Amino acid sequence: MISSFLLTAEVTVLRLLEDRVSHGQVLLFRSAAQVVLTTLWVSRVGLVGLRTNRPGAHFLRGALSAASWWLYYMNFRTLDLALATTLSFSTQIFVVALAWPLLGERVTGHRLAATLLGFLGVFVAAGAWNIETFDTRAVYGLGSAFLGAIMVVITRSLSQTERSGAIMFYMGLTVFAAALPQAWLAWRPLAPGDLLLLMLMGCLGTSATWFMVEAYKRAEASALAPYPYTRLVFSAAAGVLIFGESVAARTFVGAGLIIASSLYLVASESRRSKRAPASPVARARDA
Repeated sequence: MISSFLLTAEVTVLRLLEDRVSHGQVLLFRSAAQVVLTTLWVSRVGLVGLRTNRPGAHFLRGALSAASWWLYYMNFRTLDLALATTLSFSTQIFVVALAWPLLGERVTGHRLAATLLGFLGVFVAAGAWNIETFDTRAVYGLGSAFLGAIMVVITRSLSQTERSGAIMFYMGLTVFAAALPQAWLAWRPLAPGDLLLLMLMGCLGTSATWFMVEAYKRAEASALAPYPYTRLVFSAAAGVLIFGESVAARTFVGAGLIIASSLYLVASESRRSKRAPASPVARARDA
């Protein structure tokens, strides 16, 4: 819940900055905050925390993050907060869609049904059935979600051998390197207030990620699945109360379909895992 609130606060600060800062500056300060905060973690655990035998995987994840973050922040800079948040929910849908080609996982009927329902929700939220209502800027959110799904697949592999702090450190460092030339080419003078907002945004985003990582360390993914969707409530409230936005009915309908597809998938996967026979290791442990 804290992570969802902080993520909404981050994009709210981003919107408050409006066009006074360049997109490169946004990425630079966001990634710099992640590098600084994870460096503090390194100072506590020692350089052993950054030791890795998989630099290529870290670099690939960081490169995908640089592109995904660019699209993510464009999504929230150009669309209403509620619609931008709804489009960001489609990451999980893409994860399911990519499970077979990238991970070789079997695509069950439940997974296929949940994925199709989720894509229907994206279709409705973006107003894609009518060329007059379709907002082409939705491509930012969908592109970010698609790259984010590939990052999830890589993270699943990295998390087996790497520490969470190391994953965040290398990711932030790669994004920072990619943001430097963008920020330099489009640098805008920063007023003291805007500088503070950029620093605040970076700390909020990094803290939100850290809280989410800690949550998944302490609870099962299925138990946590509903909580990220509270972002829609926070985003809709911020959009209406701070920016005077009105939330379209199709946004709520699309969000409802996406949320229903994810919760249906969690429930079906939970039932399937309970019916599955115990592994030899589990049976030996129980004995």
